[in-house]
Amino acid sequence: MSPPPSGVNAQLRQLIHYHLDNGFLENALFLAGRLHAFESRSADASHLIALCNLRLGRYKAAFDYSRSKALQSQHLGCAYVFAQACLALEKYDLGAQALEKARNLWTGRNHWSKRVMAAKHGRRC
Repeated sequence: MSPPPSGVNAQLRQLIHYHLDNGFLENALFLAGRLHAFESRSADASHLIALCNLRLGRYKAAFDYSRSKALQSQHLGCAYVFAQACLALEKYDLGAQALEKARNLWTGRNHWSKRVMAAKHGRRC
């Protein structure tokens, strides 16, 4: 089977986000399954199918889909979903380890502490 054109994958992603945003979780999961079948190595596809499962309360499935990308710190969204699934499955250490490994993906992007410090000293950012 030849891979679908990249426009199809982009449209699938857009539809998944639409269904997630509007609470049509089963539809989002169905579409995410199709996207994951097309792009099984993609961290974004793994994140979307894991997120759908997490929102549906299917914590073990969310754990399984996000595990490899989270533990390799390849995708911040996968690390977050994995940590949330670990929380629900009472695997606290694994979730904390994944977030610690992904620290380099989110540190330096948050300017909140700089704004708080500047406000304390009367400066503007």
